[in-house]
Amino acid sequence: MHIILVGLNHETAPVELREKLAFADNLLQTPLTEITNSKKYDSINEVVILSTCNRVEIYAAVDDKVAGLNDVKQFLVDYHAIQLNDFEEHLIELADAEVVQHLFEVSSTLKSMIVGETQIQAQIKHAFEAAREFGTSGTVLSTLFQNALSVGKRVRHETEIGEHSLSVSHAAVMHLKKQLHSLSGKKIAMIGSGKMGRLAINALIKNGSDDVLLVNRTKSKAQEIADELDLTAYDYSNLEDCLVAADAVISSTGAPNAILTVELMQRVMTARNFRPLHLVDIAVPRDIENDCNNIAGVELVNIDSLQAGIDQNRQKRILEMEKVRTIVQQEVTNFLEWLESLKVKPLIMDLRKFAEEIREKELSRVYRKFENGFSDHDSELLQDMTRRIINKMLHVPISQIRAEAVSGNEPEMRTTVKNLFGL
Repeated sequence: MHIILVGLNHETAPVELREKLAFADNLLQTPLTEITNSKKYDSINEVVILSTCNRVEIYAAVDDKVAGLNDVKQFLVDYHAIQLNDFEEHLIELADAEVVQHLFEVSSTLKSMIVGETQIQAQIKHAFEAAREFGTSGTVLSTLFQNALSVGKRVRHETEIGEHSLSVSHAAVMHLKKQLHSLSGKKIAMIGSGKMGRLAINALIKNGSDDVLLVNRTKSKAQEIADELDLTAYDYSNLEDCLVAADAVISSTGAPNAILTVELMQRVMTARNFRPLHLVDIAVPRDIENDCNNIAGVELVNIDSLQAGIDQNRQKRILEMEKVRTIVQQEVTNFLEWLESLKVKPLIMDLRKFAEEIREKELSRVYRKFENGFSDHDSELLQDMTRRIINKMLHVPISQIRAEAVSGNEPEMRTTVKNLFGL
């Protein structure tokens, strides 16, 4: 049995091409069952489809590597009605150890656009669960993907690869969380509802914020987001009131000039009785005049200050990547050893069958010698004792059989075992 991978990702193909070959994550039943049930792709024994915005990858267990790779490529052509010449040069085609290495690096985020992001773990889990639900993942791929998820879990628990933010929006939220000690119960004003603002809102909610005031130049645009996330939306006519009420502010608009001026903030802080207010400006050009930092009670952080921290975080992640690679290599080795051991599974089953037949035959002889038979309790004791004897006698031989298979000595070892036990 071999494992193969055919796919493309953000490193090998533009988004326009990835979109053409993508599979809707809520409609995986059709492609999964089509590739495994159609006689046209009869080399495919098991399959899992991992389709995200950054990658489209088909993992398959096959008997013949070349036939399997060709069948997966033909499936992509047929399913998406696209010519092979349109995408073949962008494909990655891997087999066996290369596939295991690749998937474990994906699950550990080493191959993500942003190393350390956590979304890929959920995506891998979804792909695996879909294949398991529709019956297209057998022993090999199920074990592979379960191990991949374990790799991701080990990386999260044993390293700090995801602890150091590389996103300006996330860094802004982490700064406020540190300054306020907790975001729960704090009123946060978010000025601007563009991409950066949306990312900041998501980070606020994820980190426990339960009272976000969304302020935008036009209320209608903010209202759409507010309705979706159960927030309160305001336009600029309510800006000053929101600033007076807030414990902290994140500003990210596309305004050409500062919207939080010294004059405005002096009025706001007077109305607050100079109760402390944390301002984070992640806009370019800046939304908040720099001299606001000189007003009593105001603490202002801009994008340059956050960027310095992000650069430090990037270096920390680079250092953590070596720890991640060590974990990945350990897990790759463990899985490949397990995969090699599958070659001798039939031999081990034959050996167990041989021992079990002897056990049952000898027990039958014992039963016949006792006219009154055994009580159910005594019979169960005999059954349990003889099973334990067999298991203990076979434990070392079976362990050695697996070890020899992993070492590449499977043919010689198979012959020896068969000769020794007359299998």
